[in-house]
Amino acid sequence: MKYNKIGIVGCGNMGGAILRSLQSRKIDVIGFDPYLDPKKAEGMVLESDWSNFQKKSDLIILAIKPAEVSKTLRSFEAPKAILSVAAGIDTKILSSSAPAGSKVVRIMPNLPIMVGKGALGYYGDKELYESLKEIFSPISYCLELSKEELLDAVTGLSGSGPAYVLRFIQSLAEGGVASGLTYSQALELSIQTVIGGAELLAKELEKNPDTHPEVLKNKVTSPGGTTIAGLEELEKNKFPYAIISAVKRATERSKELGN
Repeated sequence: MKYNKIGIVGCGNMGGAILRSLQSRKIDVIGFDPYLDPKKAEGMVLESDWSNFQKKSDLIILAIKPAEVSKTLRSFEAPKAILSVAAGIDTKILSSSAPAGSKVVRIMPNLPIMVGKGALGYYGDKELYESLKEIFSPISYCLELSKEELLDAVTGLSGSGPAYVLRFIQSLAEGGVASGLTYSQALELSIQTVIGGAELLAKELEKNPDTHPEVLKNKVTSPGGTTIAGLEELEKNKFPYAIISAVKRATERSKELGN
């Protein structure tokens, strides 16, 4: 089914990024966010009246806090097609809170959609999948999930993951500063190193889907060289364990938000 106008409830970091992307692609979209700072709303097409917003929107994206989702859905005046970004709020809650006849899909995008490099998992009413991919595939890798429970893992990994990557970049840069580089030099090198490493792995996977990151890691690692010395420190400080634990804890927190 084709939805002529998309409405976005909540136009902060995530909702605003989606809205701006749709506007730039000439897709008919409108936002609703009575709490948005006017400075951040510049350039966005917004509706100030809740009832009018609903009437104008054929498909609605909920980009609000989990605690606000049920209350918002219960205020809908008619059945809607709904995509929900809220972590931990499952499709049963979405369906029971929305007007009877509504269709719902849970999605978990991440902030790199702002630069067209997002990662998104989704699960719900399949008849919305085509519209979902039309909205998000130009700005995000989209992964259909076989089970709804896996959305918590997506939240812990790619939803929260950009924060882990940014913290890693900052730590790389700080290591560079500690070794004599200026902060600006170290930060630029750190950013490019992460981009380059990720794109190298992606290209290798295109050629051979069975390529393991360790294979490429070993190409950087010479016997008795600098890289193995650095890797030894990462292992000593339980770097792999820390990352695994971060993803698992964020996944658990996503589940907690639904309770």
